[in-house]
Amino acid sequence: SFISKYKRKEDEDISKSFIQKHEQKIRYFGMLGRWDDSQRFLSDHPYLVCEETAKYLILWCFHLETEQKRALMGQIAHQALVMQFIIEMARSCNVDPRGCFRLFFQKAKVREEGYLEAFKTELEAFKSRVRICSQSQGFEAVSVENSSVYTGIIKLSILHFLQNANDLQGCINRSVCNLNSMLQKYEEAKMMDTV
Repeated sequence: SFISKYKRKEDEDISKSFIQKHEQKIRYFGMLGRWDDSQRFLSDHPYLVCEETAKYLILWCFHLETEQKRALMGQIAHQALVMQFIIEMARSCNVDPRGCFRLFFQKAKVREEGYLEAFKTELEAFKSRVRICSQSQGFEAVSVENSSVYTGIIKLSILHFLQNANDLQGCINRSVCNLNSMLQKYEEAKMMDTV
């Protein structure tokens, strides 16, 4: 319908504007290799914890794969998955992703049982999907700047890899409980401060 086309166009404009404004920072985040560095960077730039960042990083993975820069693609895929895990954790908790990214890093750094394994499994599956999709007939190399071309591919890829992630969902569900508990304690502490 006309309304949904208008809404899609509006969303694309917002996304394009965000990317143009923050591309250097997103690329910098994509190159970070340590949990502490990533957490610190997102603490300094919390507005990057969003779908647009994840989409950009995912597109960058496809672009790097078509250029056969596999090691770099693996690094960017890691960071894209970090962002996607945070977004899915927030979605499951029904909170803003900026409010729960620290919990993701906490779980990753302490190697919570099953969490890091699920992350690594999903990372390998995602990199494999990028390789397969990039090698398939009809796949065109797209530039990172041309986001409208990749939106459908990216959404399908993310949807597919998230829908098939039972381990991920289990980890996210445990995280929801932990996050809700942490948020409740935080709210109680705030209430005590005001009394």
